[in-house]
Amino acid sequence: MNRWQKMAWFTLVVQILALVMSLTTVGVLYFGFGWPLRRAAAGFAFIGVMAFVALAPLIFRKDKQEVQLDERDLLIKRKAMLAAYWTFWPLFVLAAMAPFFVLGPDGKVSVLYLAWMVFGGMFYVTLIQAIATLQEYGWRKRQ
Repeated sequence: MNRWQKMAWFTLVVQILALVMSLTTVGVLYFGFGWPLRRAAAGFAFIGVMAFVALAPLIFRKDKQEVQLDERDLLIKRKAMLAAYWTFWPLFVLAAMAPFFVLGPDGKVSVLYLAWMVFGGMFYVTLIQAIATLQEYGWRKRQ
């Protein structure tokens, strides 16, 4: 398993863990303690666990002895990035235009909505990029 596969698996595991922890916390606060959904949404603070994804290059350091990237690895990395951004932009445009159609041209959008667009986009792009990377490598430990 090369460095890029390890980083993709790490990203996938951390993101799923962060999402499960956040959704569990929101569910417990909302259903268990009866908090209003607006206050229970504070449970999404566990999405901050996703910050550990940024540590992946430090955790999986480059080996000095082996070749870091060949043409195939670069092509896989490029395909994964393109897949992530090609699927992200239509969703981002949809999220940006939804308030116009729902609230009308004179409607107001909460700053919280914009923050969710940014964090949701970040989550989506890194998730799709990790899945596409693993798909291109075949999901197993071959190089």
